[in-house]
Amino acid sequence: MEYRDFQTAANTSERKSSVSKNALIGMLTIGIALGFVVGLVFASPLGWSNELGPVLYDQSLVTQLFDEASPAVVEIHISRSFGRIRLPGSGTGSGFLIDTEGHIVTNHHVVDTATDITVQLSDGREIDAVKLGTSPADDLAIIKVDPDEIRGIEPLALADSSKVRPGQLAVAIGSPFRQFNSIGVGVVSGTGRGLSSVLQRPIPDMIQTDAPLNPGNSGGPLLNAEGEVIGINSSVRTGDLGNQIGEFRIGFAVPSNTVISLLPQLKISAEVRRPWIGIAGQPVSKEMTETFGFPKGVYVSRVSKLSPASRAGLDPFFSFPGDEKGDIITAIDGRIIGSIDDMVSYLNSKSPGDEVKLSVYRDSQNVELWLTLDPWPDT
Repeated sequence: MEYRDFQTAANTSERKSSVSKNALIGMLTIGIALGFVVGLVFASPLGWSNELGPVLYDQSLVTQLFDEASPAVVEIHISRSFGRIRLPGSGTGSGFLIDTEGHIVTNHHVVDTATDITVQLSDGREIDAVKLGTSPADDLAIIKVDPDEIRGIEPLALADSSKVRPGQLAVAIGSPFRQFNSIGVGVVSGTGRGLSSVLQRPIPDMIQTDAPLNPGNSGGPLLNAEGEVIGINSSVRTGDLGNQIGEFRIGFAVPSNTVISLLPQLKISAEVRRPWIGIAGQPVSKEMTETFGFPKGVYVSRVSKLSPASRAGLDPFFSFPGDEKGDIITAIDGRIIGSIDDMVSYLNSKSPGDEVKLSVYRDSQNVELWLTLDPWPDT
């Protein structure tokens, strides 16, 4: 009797254990299924599909942008001459039509040394072009072809680049490594960048993008989702840390608003000369303000000889820290200045020969200096 009771109890215990295991397995199965479903629900707004896999962008939109914009994008070929020696095929780049009159925007560095220029159209034709205006300080140039040769091609519209925001679609079209009419897709990585031109002058408000840019893309358009030009692809900065990270590249484009502001001058066969003060400097840091009580502005670290700054009597900090005597530019014509880019952005609204008023912090006092702007030097 005792044996039977023990056996019965054992059987009962085994059945309960089996039920518990089945219940646990069932709950785990339900939990996994629910987790999978919830994952799909949350992943779908991010562009994931359980049928099509990851969707990085609207492929039909990008294809449409390419089909509509690429006919206006050209490949530029230049030849150089050294005395009587002519070197055809000396360089290539990209450009794009901005009107039906044959005007093509490109980079200054693409056509700077060109003796002869030809452009290849999307239909394969090669036609001659002439160089009109250039702005080395902005790395921009205009070349022109016969309007009859581009009849029927829809030019690209220039967008308001002040409305560009990080994260927006960025599509680059050009001829990297002479691969004609190639497309690269990415996003706007940042705005308000300030890379230097060939004249070592900052180009304000540059647009940074992760869209792939390579040699030959220079001068081509960077488009938004509406197919408008937000920037002119200009340069690529690469890191070189001795490993694979050095292979990653960051692309930059001259903002379209810079092109818009210069177009009347660039359509004339002349070189646009940006104004020059003649200083080097750095923004006043938080530590400088806390330690020395300096106001927000740009402290002058060097004054070029025979420059407007020199003639106006600007004094540099000869050593910093250590030498607490020197000038800090806090405003130009009443506009607050916090960086070199701020200065360049404002001075771009002026021309050589214009007079400006500098608000300067000197020896714990605020003084005003007037100077007349010179053209930015070639070297």
